Amino acid sequence: MITKRTPADLGVIRDLAEKAGAVIDRARQAALDPETHKKLRRFTLREAAQTLEVHPRKIYELLGQNDPGLPTGERTKSKRLFTLEEIHLLQARMKQLPAQKYDIREPVVVTVANFKGGVAKTFTAVTLAQFFALKGYRTLAIDLDPQASLTSMFGLNPQRDVDERQTFLPYFYGPEMLKDTEDGWTGTLETAIQKTYWHGLDLVASNLQLYGGDFALGMRKDSEPNFVFFKPVAEAIASVRDRYDVVVIDTPPSLSFSATAAIYAADGLVIPAPAAMVDFESARSFFTLLCDVIEVFNKREAQPKQFDFLKLLVSKYQPSVPVQQRIANWQRTIFDDYCVSEPMLLTTVVQNIGPAMQTIYEAQDYKGSRQAFKRALESVNAVNEQIEAEVIGTIQARAARHGREKAA
Repeated sequence: MITKRTPADLGVIRDLAEKAGAVIDRARQAALDPETHKKLRRFTLREAAQTLEVHPRKIYELLGQNDPGLPTGERTKSKRLFTLEEIHLLQARMKQLPAQKYDIREPVVVTVANFKGGVAKTFTAVTLAQFFALKGYRTLAIDLDPQASLTSMFGLNPQRDVDERQTFLPYFYGPEMLKDTEDGWTGTLETAIQKTYWHGLDLVASNLQLYGGDFALGMRKDSEPNFVFFKPVAEAIASVRDRYDVVVIDTPPSLSFSATAAIYAADGLVIPAPAAMVDFESARSFFTLLCDVIEVFNKREAQPKQFDFLKLLVSKYQPSVPVQQRIANWQRTIFDDYCVSEPMLLTTVVQNIGPAMQTIYEAQDYKGSRQAFKRALESVNAVNEQIEAEVIGTIQARAARHGREKAA
């Protein structure tokens, strides 16, 4: 039997690209409301109390003060519901916002990186950013992957809803390349930042045009004598440093100029790696190449590069698979303090809510097992809480250094 051949020239491939876009548009229309804008659900009083780490009685006490400046939530027949902004207002009144508790002077930058795709890098980054926002941290999520999966998770169509000025591209181009353009060089990342439907969580989006960023960085490396190719991300974040407590960066799955710049900007590095030999082989390659990258940093910088924390994260973990159990145990034992002790589970809950363009923190009225949903949420929280502890440790260490410098 002769198989029918279907050659694919440029015209066919363009047509397939349009068809792929049509599939995404249908999925987005099915997942989002009629205006195609995502909205964050409201939270029950119990959830608000858990987020604020207080007993529900404490919230009732606050509401009992009849202070017109305090939100009372929305009453339903059986519940009282709060928006995330209202939860943050209550948190501010209790002086429990992270910025209040820790006197945060500059953001902690957490870069999620691995040079291999399919390791749950974007899932890790988006849930981590949302976790920090839930906790009241002023959070900025930066999507440096031209595939723009993180951007899509916030309900945006990267090719239709995102202008290149809303990406990191202008900062990769730099002042020389932009000086004669219509928009020019703004000198601040603020012009690329947009609000999301999550209160306290802003976004620098991405789209396919961001692929041009690596070409721009390469050209500047060769044409601008004093240009340091790995500094633009750190410099851009510094331009908005007083606005955020935490910055979470999702990187492309490659050793690119942009990924290198994100690694240089990082105070903390999180490396997702599934408990599978082929994936862990890529993690080993990542660490080997990371050594080369840091050596490049150290040759150019007076102060050697050091991360405040580095964590390998066992991702997409299936505890029922014996091989994964064994490899995960090796990972945790060998990496010890440099490994998140709790793995990120691969659950049917996350797989089921994915087509609805929701994360575990956004899902409500889950149709499956409530116990399964609870386990999935506990897994994500356990991972993010450990990373939060590292962030708090970094903030406290900075405060101690600042105190010593002030005393001196």
